[in-house]
Amino acid sequence: MLADKGVKLVAVPKTMDNDVQGTEYCIGFSTAITRAKDAINRQRTTLGSHERIGVFRIFGRDAGFTALYTAYVTSARCLIPEYKFDLDHLVELLVEDKKNNPSKYSFAIAAEGAMWEGGKLEEYGPADSFGHRHKANIAEVLAAEIQNRSGLETLSSELTYDLRSGDPDAVDSIVGITFANVAMNLIAEGISGRMVAVRGGKYSHSPLPNPDQGPRSIDIPTMYNTDRYRPIYTNRNGLPLLLGIPVPEDPTLAG
Repeated sequence: MLADKGVKLVAVPKTMDNDVQGTEYCIGFSTAITRAKDAINRQRTTLGSHERIGVFRIFGRDAGFTALYTAYVTSARCLIPEYKFDLDHLVELLVEDKKNNPSKYSFAIAAEGAMWEGGKLEEYGPADSFGHRHKANIAEVLAAEIQNRSGLETLSSELTYDLRSGDPDAVDSIVGITFANVAMNLIAEGISGRMVAVRGGKYSHSPLPNPDQGPRSIDIPTMYNTDRYRPIYTNRNGLPLLLGIPVPEDPTLAG
């Protein structure tokens, strides 16, 4: 709206959800994955010592990038908003994982917006500035469902606010510094109405995202195994660093 009214704007994408249109990377994403990986790996010992099933709630109301990439680095099952899962099949997988694990535990990572087929989370409280009301905690609800269906003790763990804490990791520091310099270059060149970005694995810039586009989302066929509820690890050759479909080059930059 400001750009449309003539305000000279250069934007920088920042969200741990990594779901901004026009860029493959947003500041905060790598730090969130690093924090989540550390927290989950610490809690493995608790799950193992009590031989339980764990469900970890993580960011992602509309897009599952944080859950998917945390699962990628922790070898976990993950549940994302882009795909409604079969609850009975998930229980089977987690029971199988627990049985085959020498420490007799298993776990899944659930994005806050994930849901099973036929399921629904209650909403409560007033809407925020984006029109969103709070949803019931998917980890708590899902853990209760898994325990009821499997007869196995299941615990939930809330990770979301831990991911906001502390200094950025090395990747976010590098990207943040570089985004700032790309933005300053655009300002120096008199260019506005743009957002600094990573496109095709390279630093670039994009048009300011149109809110009507909604969030960027997981490309299911290339990134998510819908039978195993895991990231896809195969056929990565030729893909950019973050493994999904690259954001195409902006045709307005040609020449």
